[in-house]
Amino acid sequence: MNKEVTKKSSGVLGGLILLVIGISMLWTNEGRAVKTQSAISEAKKAYVDVKSDKVDSKNEGKLVATKGKVTVSEDTILKDSKYGISVNAIKMKRTVEMYQWEETCETDDNDKRKCTYEKVWDDDLIDSEDFEQENHDNPTTFPVESETYVADEVKLGAFVLPEELVNKISYNKKKDSEELQAEYNNSNEELKVSDKYLTNVKEDNAEIGDIRISYSYLTPKTVSVMAVQTDNTFEAFTSKKGKDIYTIVEGNKTGIQILESMTSANTRAKWFFRILGILITIGAFNSMFNFINTLAGKVPVLGKIISGTTSVISGMLGVSVSLIVIAIAWFRFRPVLSIVLIALAVALVIFLKFFKKEEQPKEK
Repeated sequence: MNKEVTKKSSGVLGGLILLVIGISMLWTNEGRAVKTQSAISEAKKAYVDVKSDKVDSKNEGKLVATKGKVTVSEDTILKDSKYGISVNAIKMKRTVEMYQWEETCETDDNDKRKCTYEKVWDDDLIDSEDFEQENHDNPTTFPVESETYVADEVKLGAFVLPEELVNKISYNKKKDSEELQAEYNNSNEELKVSDKYLTNVKEDNAEIGDIRISYSYLTPKTVSVMAVQTDNTFEAFTSKKGKDIYTIVEGNKTGIQILESMTSANTRAKWFFRILGILITIGAFNSMFNFINTLAGKVPVLGKIISGTTSVISGMLGVSVSLIVIAIAWFRFRPVLSIVLIALAVALVIFLKFFKKEEQPKEK
C-alpha cells in the first residue's frame, strides 16, 4: 500500500512539474515569436540597402543592409604564444578537448535504471560526481583552456566590423599536421603533433585526462550584415517591442533576403517549441493519471480500456490547456486569432465532457 501511495504521489508531483515546464515553454515561446516577427515587420519598413565600399553619412543612425568580403590587413598576425601557432586571419580558435567518461542512463519498463559508460573526447568538462557507478572519475579542470583570438580591426569594405558580429561568422579553415609541425614550439610542453592535433596521448592509446588541441581560423569570406550604421561601424537595431536585430549571414544577401531568412527561422523555432510544449503538457496529464492505469492494470481487460481512456483525456486536456496558454500569450498582439484558439479549446473541453458521459455505463 505504501508503495502504491508513493507511486501515486510521485506521478502527480512529476505531472505538476511537467505541466509548469510545458506552460512556461509555451508562454515564453509565443512571446518570443511575436516580438521577433514584430521586429522583422518593423525592419522591413525601415531598412535601406547600402554598398559597403564607402560610408555614406546620410545613412547615419539608419537600419542598413550591406554585403561584401570581410578582411584584415596582410600584416595582421594572430598568435597563440603558448604553443607558437600563428596565422594571418580574421580570428583563430584554440580548441582543447579532454578524454573523459560519459554516462548514459536508461530506465526500462520495470523502472530499473541501467547506466553505461563510454570514453569520449569533449571540449567541456563532464561532471562525474553524480555518476551512478564508481571508478569512472573525470578530472575537475582542464590543464589548458580553449581560447579565441580576434584581429583588432576587421573590415567589411569601408566599415569596421564589431567583434560581436565577427564572432558569429563560422570558421572556414583548420591547421593541418604539417602546419602544426612547422610552427609548434615544444620547448616547454610534452606534446606531439598527431592527425591535426597537438596531444599528449602516448602511442595512440588515450587515457582519461589526456588532451588534444586543434586550431580553426577564419580567412576572408563574403558576408551580409543588417544593423544600424553608426559612424563607420554597426550597432543593434532595437524594435518598438524591445527585440534587437543585429545579424550577419554568410553569402551575398539583400536586406529582404536576410529578413525572409529570419522569418523562416522564427517560424521553425516557433513550431518546434510549440509542438514540444504541447507534448510536454500532454505528458504532464498522462503522468498525473498514471496511477489510475497502474491500479486498473491489475484487471487485464479493464486495464486496457482505462489506459486508452486516460490517454484520450490526457491528450484533450493537454491540447486544451496549451491552446488557452497560446491564446492568452497572443491576445495582446493577435486578438482575432486568440478568440479562435480559445473557442477551439472550449470546444475540446465540451467534447471531453460529452465523451466522459458516453463512457459512463447506463443503468439497466
